[in-house]
Amino acid sequence: WDPYYIRSLDRFSSKGIIPRLSEAQIEAAEVLEATCKRLALHMVLEVGDIQFLSNTHVLHARTEYRDHEPPAPRRHLMRLWLATPEEEGGWKLPFRDSNEKQRGGIQVDDTPPVANLDAE
Repeated sequence: WDPYYIRSLDRFSSKGIIPRLSEAQIEAAEVLEATCKRLALHMVLEVGDIQFLSNTHVLHARTEYRDHEPPAPRRHLMRLWLATPEEEGGWKLPFRDSNEKQRGGIQVDDTPPVANLDAE
């Protein structure tokens, strides 16, 4: 879990767009951050490894990554949104469109998705 998004709210509260966080909210964010650090699982992924996470069940983050210098193969990350409707064995999700086969992601009209299989 990365507290950046909570801490970055100051850019809006300092302009009067949203109220400042209360002491209780700040304390809750600090407790959440400390708990996440205490219970964190550090994983080292090797070439060819795949990691599946459910964003509705797991808080996750990435650490800094430095790619290898050419001609070594470049790191290539691909995001895959799996959205299996409940009646087909999917998880019950807290979203209004959780039973849609094409839930989430960015969809532009009928443009087919493109996913390069090799790093650029």
